Amino acid sequence: MCYIGVIMGEFLVSKEGLGYLIMYGSQIFNLDLVITGISLLLILALLLYLVICYIEKKMKK
Repeated sequence: MCYIGVIMGEFLVSKEGLGYLIMYGSQIFNLDLVITGISLLLILALLLYLVICYIEKKMKK
């Protein structure tokens, strides 16, 4: 969830990064750029979530 929060922060104030890429794509009406950015965000957030779940499982044992 923190990772998604960082991307949301990039939507507002950044000049580079994944959030900026998504906002820039929407401003120039480039749907491919927007979908690619959102897909990357989804994949990275899912991977980080799975890593955290794995670490939590190992710590409980």
